[in-house]
Amino acid sequence: MLFLQGLREASGGFFDQFFMRCTEFGNIHIILFLIGILYWAYDKKFGEYLLVSFAFSRLLNSFIKLTACVYRPWIEDPKIHPYEGALKDATGYSLPSGHSTSSGILFLGTFLKGNFTKGFKIFSIICLLLICFSRCYLGVHSLLDIVVGLVIAFASLWIVGKLFEKLDDNPNFDLILLGAGIVFSILLIAYATFKSYPMDYNAAGKLIVEPAKMALEAYKDVGFCMGILISWVIERRFINFSCEGPIERRFLRIGGAYIGYMIIMNILYPLIKSSFNPQISNLLNFFIFPFFVMLIVPAIIKFFQNRSKDVYEDTS
Repeated sequence: MLFLQGLREASGGFFDQFFMRCTEFGNIHIILFLIGILYWAYDKKFGEYLLVSFAFSRLLNSFIKLTACVYRPWIEDPKIHPYEGALKDATGYSLPSGHSTSSGILFLGTFLKGNFTKGFKIFSIICLLLICFSRCYLGVHSLLDIVVGLVIAFASLWIVGKLFEKLDDNPNFDLILLGAGIVFSILLIAYATFKSYPMDYNAAGKLIVEPAKMALEAYKDVGFCMGILISWVIERRFINFSCEGPIERRFLRIGGAYIGYMIIMNILYPLIKSSFNPQISNLLNFFIFPFFVMLIVPAIIKFFQNRSKDVYEDTS
């Protein structure tokens, strides 16, 4: 990390903004939206596989982070000076990297299981490497943080892949996955709330990481997991949309979903945050976007598919 820091300082910050864009590309909401595009407009089953893998990866990431309690690199070694612009999202404990876990689900999953050209799969790995490298380059994660995050992503993809094989034989297996998600979520909240945390103070006499804030972080991952799993089960059983359709309609879906995404991020999120206590607002805010991706958008797609079908039958 000191070597990368030397490169960053020697370049006079020339690459800082490029790697900031890379790291922002690995944001959990952007990754979710990109997977949503595959789900809505390319390959529904593959999108479901990535989304359910994403749900369980967040619980596993949170559990390991709360257990390991590894401080950020600049706390472990004062000689490390992270890029200031990257500190906003670099809160709490360091290991594992949430960015590497999230981007690993999308890009590693695309490489391993996606029905794409060889060139696109190589492109996906390049995107993954750039996001992961950016976290080290900006000084907010160590190489170990990145590797563990990628291992979580790979493990989640592998396990959910095996579970989806059971889903093919037993359509009701989705309820078992939902039940497991609920149980693990409850256990994570209890663990985050009642476990003991390191009580180390900085030179100013302030706790380096506040336990109460780390417990709040668990509510985000639980909300995210429940948003995916609950919406997935409801969509499978009551909506069952198809991602097929003319190319222009697929692009229209993505455009409409992006408008919804902006409304959620810029209007609904701040409203919820100001209206509820931190636990509920964290849970709701991270529940709403997966709910939008996996249930609201598919319901709208299904509505217009049924309408098109009715128009076709009337004209026939």
